[in-house]
Amino acid sequence: MMRTRLYSLLFVGATFAGGAIAQLPHADEVARGEMSRADIDFLTTADAANMDQLMLAKRAGSRARNPGVHSLSDNAVRSYTKADDALRLLAAAKHVDLAHRPSEKGKNEADALLDRHGALDQKYVNDVVANTDDLIVMYESARDDSDDADVRKFAGTMLPALQDHQRQAKDILAREGGGDH
Repeated sequence: MMRTRLYSLLFVGATFAGGAIAQLPHADEVARGEMSRADIDFLTTADAANMDQLMLAKRAGSRARNPGVHSLSDNAVRSYTKADDALRLLAAAKHVDLAHRPSEKGKNEADALLDRHGALDQKYVNDVVANTDDLIVMYESARDDSDDADVRKFAGTMLPALQDHQRQAKDILAREGGGDH
């Protein structure tokens, strides 16, 4: 794979699980069309997932009654916003075009969240658990199997935040006495 030049990508102040500051110090630019299909798919899917989770977290945070759910949504907004910034810079260095909009599934989940006012807190927390289960698998696969070192590093950097969201959501469900998971 031909590498052309080095782009500095500083993931400044990205606070993830455990208060660590995650950095993606640089990403090697690759020529357009040089990236594997699997890595392109990961970047575009991660972009849509970020947009979905940001939209859900913002909606839940503005209407949640439970302080734990507020905390979860605030953490999600912070980490997905920072991940979004790094993802966009990474995709630019790799010449991957991102749609940068929520998926239809994400829009439907966000709409359903607002339709269930009485159960909004539990619905959001259950959505976080289900969605992060899927995202963790996707990010672990990219971390372990990507052809691109920068994609592997980005995925590995984001995983602690996803795991923290999952833990926080499961803790809320355990305190509240159940849920779907």
